[in-house]
Amino acid sequence: MTAIQISFFVLAVASIASAIGVIAFRNAVHSALSLILTLLFLALFYLQLGAMFIAIVQILIYAGAIMVLFLFVVTMLASEARDTELP
Repeated sequence: MTAIQISFFVLAVASIASAIGVIAFRNAVHSALSLILTLLFLALFYLQLGAMFIAIVQILIYAGAIMVLFLFVVTMLASEARDTELP
C-alpha cells in the first residue's frame, strides 16, 4: 500500500467523521465549525487529485467567506433568541 492510498483512507475517515459531526452536534456553532473542517478535507482531496486551483477556491470561497457568513448569522440569531427569552 502506497503513501497516497494510506493518506486517502485516513482523509476519508476524517472527512466522514467531521460530516457526521455536522449532523450530530446540537450546538449550531459547533456544527458550522465541523462543516468548515469537512470543506477543508474536501480541499485536501482535490489536492491529492492534483487540482490545486479548485482546492484553493474551495478553501477561499467556501471554507473562508461563506462559512464566516454562516457563523455570523448563527451568532446573530442566537443573540436574538436569547433576547426574546428575557421577561
